[in-house]
Formats: sequence, C-alpha cells, structure tokens
Amino acid sequence: MTERTGRGADPAQGFPWPRAHALDPPEELARWRERGAVAAAVLPDGTHVRLVLGYHEARRALSDPRLSREALSRSGPGELVAGTARPPAPNSEGAAEATPYELVLGMLSPRGTERLRAATRREVARLLDAMDEAGPPADLIAHLARPLPAMVTGELLGVPARDRAWVQRLASSTVVFAPTAESRGAVAELRSYFHDLLTGTGPSAPGRARRKPPGMVGRLAGARRRDGTPVPSEDLVTLLLRVAAAGGHSVQVSLGKGVPLLLRERSLYAALAEPGPAREGLVEELLRRTAPAPAALPRLAVEDVQLGGETLPHGSVVVISLESANLDPARYPDPGHLRPERGDKRHLSFGAGSNYCVGAALARMELTEALTGLSRRFPALYLAVPEYALRLREGGIAPDPLEVPVGW
Repeated sequence: MTERTGRGADPAQGFPWPRAHALDPPEELARWRERGAVAAAVLPDGTHVRLVLGYHEARRALSDPRLSREALSRSGPGELVAGTARPPAPNSEGAAEATPYELVLGMLSPRGTERLRAATRREVARLLDAMDEAGPPADLIAHLARPLPAMVTGELLGVPARDRAWVQRLASSTVVFAPTAESRGAVAELRSYFHDLLTGTGPSAPGRARRKPPGMVGRLAGARRRDGTPVPSEDLVTLLLRVAAAGGHSVQVSLGKGVPLLLRERSLYAALAEPGPAREGLVEELLRRTAPAPAALPRLAVEDVQLGGETLPHGSVVVISLESANLDPARYPDPGHLRPERGDKRHLSFGAGSNYCVGAALARMELTEALTGLSRRFPALYLAVPEYALRLREGGIAPDPLEVPVGW
C-alpha cells in the first residue's frame, strides 16, 4: 500500500531541495511523490507547508479559490515572496473590475505577442551574429538567453534600451521563494523606476518636452477603472513589476537548461530548424521539462480542502510543485525524456485555470524564435563542458544556469 505523508508524518525538510545536477530535478522530488501526491514540508525559513506533488492534484489546487494567494498576503505567518500582494495580478482573484488588466491581457495575447515576432527574430539574428564573431567557446546565457528576453520584455513594457539589462537584472533578483535584503532592495529600486516612467517624474533633457512613454507603460499611464476613477500608481507599478519579473526569467531558464537537454539527442536539436508539429512539440516539452518556475507562489487554505487523499487544514500554507507535477509518470510516461510527439500543452509550467500565466504566448514565441535561429545558425552546436560542470544560481524560485559554454 502506498505510504501517505499525513499530518503526523515527519515532514520533508528544506524544500526547495538542492540539486545534484543542473539539468535534472532533485532526487527527493520523485521519492516524496511516490509516497503520496501531498506531503508535509518545511521551507528554509522554517515555515511549515503542505506540498502538492502530483499532476492532477496540482492542477486542481491551482484552480481552487479556497487556496488563495491574496489571503496569504493578508495573514500573519510571514512574508514568503519578495513581491507585494497588491494589486491582484491580471490572472488572479479580484481583478475583474479594473481596465488596466484588460490592456495587459490584450498586449500579452497570442495576437498581441505576434506583433513582437519580427523584432524578436531580428534580435535573435543580431545576438547570434555577435556570438559567432566572438568565436567558441561562447556562453549561451550571456550571448542569447539573458539579452533576448531583456530586449523583448523591455520593448513590451516601454523601457528605454539603455535601461533594459539593468531592469532585467533587478527583476530576476525579485523572483525568490523567501525574500532577502537583495530581493527587497531590487523591488524598491524597480518600484521607484517604474513610478518615474509612469508619472514622468524622472530626469529628462533640459528644454525637451516630455512625450508619452511607449509600450505598456504608456498604455497604463493615467489608466482608470470602469467607474472612471483613476487606478493608484502604486497598483500600476506592481503590475509592471510582475510583468518585468515574469517576462525574462522563464525564457532564460528554458533556454539555459533546454539547449543542453536537446544536445543529449542531436536529432531533436536538428528538428528545431524547420516549422511543424515536431518543433511545436519540442518547445512544449522543453517548457514541461525545464519548469521555469519549479513551484507556484505559496497559497493559504481559507477552509479545509480535500486533495490527494489528504486534508489541507484551514490556515495551512500550501506550495504547489509545478516541476514535480510536470514529471509525474501518472500523467507523462517516461517523464524525464523529451517526447515531442506528446503534443501536450497542458503541462503546468505556466500554471492553470484562473492562475494561468498571461505571458505564456510571449514566452512560447521567444523560445521558438531563439531555438529556431540557434539550430539553423549553429547546426553542429555542442556543450563545451561536461553537464556536471554547469552551475545554478541558487536562492531563486527558478534556479537557472549561470553559464552554458558552447562550441560549434
């Protein structure tokens, strides 16, 4: 009989667990999932949580309004994420009344992101030209995975080109499971920066009239609710901060981990060069396998919830492991391998239900353009170091490779 990790069992310590290998999940993930779809766990800061590990249970938990992110931000147990609770994200509870979220949804829809495809393709070509000129070995993170999303997200937001790398660096520092002095400082700096962009209070050239900023900043500046009342600038700043944090990180993680995974099977890497079902399936498999955010942001159970044969008690903090769900063999046979023929877009890398990531279409477009350009330009690409030498940036919700040296 399967052992369940109930209320009285010893909890899993130190989640998220350390990784022995940059490209593969922690060994504890499968071991605890085999014991049950829900486990008790303890975060590094000592917070006791209920950890959801199974695919079907995770999908239900993501859509269950009784497991609330907003309620957690109002509770007293402690701060778990660097970002703030207000305003509700465009894909979360309580966001229906405010027009700004509809503007964001429109800009991040498949049709909206398609407008950025040509610019993204040009940027990929420019970055790969520079990488080729620099010569091998070259760091894929520095040459492609980091600067590409900085440009695309900056273009979307309306961030001046000179500031984009700085904004992305700070935004990446905010994507953490337990806040640090660094993450809080990054949030404060970005809040001040986006406030200046929105309100036009930042420095400008002497004698030059201010113009309406481009991109999302310009669309949101002076935004009003349905009833005509202005949306507080602090709410708009939080919205911009969330888009900035999410916009760059998922693509950087998926490229940084995904390319070495593809190079394990040369035929898969070669398949990226041409459009078609194989390429589309590979992009989805890379998103599933790399899990840009291994865990969703913590939630609070506002009443008892039955899930996976366990009771999540009222008042308990719940963490949903998207990485574990994406590797659940009950949903994905042979889950550790890339199988483009699955054709499955229902992985949980972007969440599910009302908490589905509004930037999913943008991430898919960027990843497709980057991988297509890379495989066409460098068909003989190879990893220039052993896989075990790849190192991860620790401390974030999504630990991403610091460097990925490649040759061709």
